[in-house]
Amino acid sequence: MRATDHQILESIKKVLRDDLVIHSQKELFEKVKKNLSEDKEVQISQERIRKVAKKYGVKVQVHSRKGKVIKDCPFCGKELQDIISQDLFGRATTIGKVCKNCKFEIGMGRSPSRYIFRR
Repeated sequence: MRATDHQILESIKKVLRDDLVIHSQKELFEKVKKNLSEDKEVQISQERIRKVAKKYGVKVQVHSRKGKVIKDCPFCGKELQDIISQDLFGRATTIGKVCKNCKFEIGMGRSPSRYIFRR
């Protein structure tokens, strides 16, 4: 059975009522899947839980690390656009990426490494 966004959101809310902070996407996935699978087995992915949480207003903090440059937003899938600034000599320099749809921001040369979910 495939879970609906509403079922996932309700499960996330229940998990966050019990725990104030969830320190990783994997931890949230395990708790939500356990909560949803009480009656019957459900099909769900960690990425879908992350996207539903962000879409419906759960506070998500993103820790990043040096890594490959990401092209698409990890929350909504839209293409990230460059954040451009001027250096001391007036030249345009890219300092990061931003999603125009959901306002996700990340520095240049960084990639998400950990997601922290809060009530």
